Amino acid sequence: MISVTALLIAISPLSGFAETEKPEKEVADTTDIWLNTVTSGSEEVVDEVVALYGKDGILWGTVSEQVRDNPAEIRDYFEYFAKLPELSVSSYKGCVRTYNENLAINIGYYTFTFRKDGETIEVPARYSFVYQKNGNNQWEIIEHHSSALPQAPEALHQVDAEQDTCENGLLVQR
Repeated sequence: MISVTALLIAISPLSGFAETEKPEKEVADTTDIWLNTVTSGSEEVVDEVVALYGKDGILWGTVSEQVRDNPAEIRDYFEYFAKLPELSVSSYKGCVRTYNENLAINIGYYTFTFRKDGETIEVPARYSFVYQKNGNNQWEIIEHHSSALPQAPEALHQVDAEQDTCENGLLVQR
């Protein structure tokens, strides 16, 4: 009896290592999956990206004037966007916040680059991803807005880049 108790005490501190990741980290990882998938250039890229959205997902894409609110419309968008030549993400910074165990938001900005007419084009954009856990306990995108960064008017006071933090959330960047 003593040896079993001693064994349980000896291994109990290890149980903390088996805990699941914090939801913010899971959502950040899901965003990384989206970034890596959309820029993968794989033959199945469209199917792979669309699979990251919930069946009721909504997309307002970076290069679209229209909201896409069903899987067929989201697929149509990525038939164009995910197949841009040499599409990549050159920078990414976001703030992940969870609101309960099933709802999270990642907001921030990223810069996409791609080739057009022999030139490298850079598109700095801001984004909002809203995630919800599905029936398989996986985070999926239920709302996604991305738009090219506007040119700020000179009269608008610019905040210090060091103020660009993530209060009450997880700051992520690459």
